[in-house]
Amino acid sequence: TAPCAALLSAAPVAAPGAWRRATAAAGADDAEIEALRAQLEEVNAQIKEVIERHREVKQEAKQAEKRHVTDLDNETKYGITKFAKAFLQIPDNLARAAGSVKQEELEGDKDLKHMTDGVAKLQKVVDKALRDFGVVEMKPEGQVFDPQKHEAMFAMEMPGKDPNTIFHVMDPGYDIHDRCLRAAKVGVVKGPA
Repeated sequence: TAPCAALLSAAPVAAPGAWRRATAAAGADDAEIEALRAQLEEVNAQIKEVIERHREVKQEAKQAEKRHVTDLDNETKYGITKFAKAFLQIPDNLARAAGSVKQEELEGDKDLKHMTDGVAKLQKVVDKALRDFGVVEMKPEGQVFDPQKHEAMFAMEMPGKDPNTIFHVMDPGYDIHDRCLRAAKVGVVKGPA
């Protein structure tokens, strides 16, 4: 018991009112702790907000990159659309020139045969140039009429043929890659009345 007594005698004796001051300080500490907790919650909410905004910005950047790639691809594929449409006058006129000469006229005139051969060679060069840029002539005869690709110039009944089928091409149509550049002008089979 002697050591215990020594410890008790060595313990400081609280001054009067010290308990009240310690309790008041602890209350003040509790208020500070609550204020710090509130600040911590506010900071955590801000962090979550920043993380969410970062995720959204990242997603928007990915979408913008995809749009940019798509736009570049479309520009590469379809950037020459206006030019190609105007250029189609050349194969049209070459086809008219080649179609205007009759076989019997060619047999008697060497110069005419030479010019016709030149037109045929030029047609091949023009067709290849168009194909190199993704422009191809449609072959609609026998296909079902599609208003996105064909322009019906007339319709008539034809026994033995399905209605709404193309049986005659007046002017050829052209596609540029997977889009219609110019609709083909066609004659369509009309169904029975």
